[in-house]
Amino acid sequence: MKTNFVFFLFLFNLEIRHVFTDFYSSIATLTQLSQNELKLVSALRRFIVAQEKEEEDVEDYLRQFLRTTEDAFHLLRRWVEDWQKCFDIVVCPDCDMNGPKIDFNLTRGIVEKRLGGWPQKSDLDAAVSAIFRLWNFYQFDLHEFLHGKIFEFETAPFTPADVIYIANKAEETNNMYNSIQFLETLLDELKKGKFPNSHVNSTTLSRIIAAAYNRYDMPGKSVEILKECAKAEPGNKRLHNDFDYFKTRAASKSKLENVTAFDKADTEDNMTRDYENLCRGSLKSPKELSRLFLRKSYPDLLTTTKQGMIGSEDRISHTAWLRDQEYSELERLTLRIKLITGLETEFKKRYSNTEEYQILNYGVGGMYKPHVDPLSELSMFPAECKGSGDRIATVMFYLSHVMYGGATVFPNLKTRIPVQKGSAAFWYNLELNGEIDQRMLHAGCPVLVGSKWVSNKWIRENGQMFKRPCGLKKKSKEKRLERTFLDCWTFQPFVHSCALRLNFADGGFDVY
Repeated sequence: MKTNFVFFLFLFNLEIRHVFTDFYSSIATLTQLSQNELKLVSALRRFIVAQEKEEEDVEDYLRQFLRTTEDAFHLLRRWVEDWQKCFDIVVCPDCDMNGPKIDFNLTRGIVEKRLGGWPQKSDLDAAVSAIFRLWNFYQFDLHEFLHGKIFEFETAPFTPADVIYIANKAEETNNMYNSIQFLETLLDELKKGKFPNSHVNSTTLSRIIAAAYNRYDMPGKSVEILKECAKAEPGNKRLHNDFDYFKTRAASKSKLENVTAFDKADTEDNMTRDYENLCRGSLKSPKELSRLFLRKSYPDLLTTTKQGMIGSEDRISHTAWLRDQEYSELERLTLRIKLITGLETEFKKRYSNTEEYQILNYGVGGMYKPHVDPLSELSMFPAECKGSGDRIATVMFYLSHVMYGGATVFPNLKTRIPVQKGSAAFWYNLELNGEIDQRMLHAGCPVLVGSKWVSNKWIRENGQMFKRPCGLKKKSKEKRLERTFLDCWTFQPFVHSCALRLNFADGGFDVY
């Protein structure tokens, strides 16, 4: 099955960016990038045809550029590096500006204005970071990955030059482990003859890997890698110079230093480890699973019509806010939340019971680190909610289907809610005494395949004084998890069925 596979991180620093030209940060902007590239390609073709008619030379680079495989990773690399090279060739400072060149340069200006800017090196760096993050989270096979396959999904393969480029980017950020793992995987594939047309041979790559190990202060490993190559190529002076240098360095180090294990630093705490493991699947033990039971739920809280209304607005790219009054569908949805939760949900200009609907688009690799929803500073409160208290509860809607990844996980509860289009989840953020319920710490898993659209509706506490009264004591807390983490819904009007299995246990619940 052929899938448009994008290796981009939504939230490079794990937060929403508001700069429009952060093209890596959502699938919506990357789609615009791909669509506008077609205009540049058409203009470049017109230029080449005009040059050929005039029997003028056309740079081989320009011909080859138009044959580049359409792939999402290469999309950003083309915009950041390859297109710039095209511009330098076609619209050089000393070149005469004829009709086709003017047309090409004009198209470039129109595209840049339409996009609101041009992709930057930081976008490409973020895309590379996403590749490593996705690999570390989901632990897919690197050998298959280089050939364009991850699990059951396929995409355009990477060239050896691509892998070396990615590895160099990792080293620039002191991520030596990922850099060497990718290079060693490429070396295995080269030795198997999997890249017959590659300009990179196994000896050259072995030297690159050996140099990387040496920079990691492991010259003994460098010697081990080059030993076989040195025997096979006795006349390669550069290879033997490297080999002799690494042997000298290795001899000056102790035996223990030369056999230092090379692995990822194990600095993760239990919560982070549970977060990553939950993204891969359930963490419940057989004993916990034995105590689960079913609760009734309903299909499609959001109908397809409502999802289209929210998700197709042009102004929604990375994040946007919609007031209930902007659309009658939103007002009806807010009323439905009130009927289901029993809480006051009326949106008002002052002392509002709820915030506006937040709409988010996660690109592939998009994620949120573990966090709680209550706001820590009064300055973060929107104007209409000042004086309304903190976020007592959260309603989260899934607006799109994601083929792999993107689940919402609760590490402290060992609980995950996979993405199911049209479904919603509800939970209380505050204890009965007003303190933050740390069990509700949650995170968004990276999106491996697909585009994740989410909407959040936060309910404020002051309007709930008669709906969810405070406890009678300062230490009052909600003991029953079912009352804290109320439900997961997939509602459709007038239709009732058990579409989802909602399972509760002492330590949390799972939704399958």
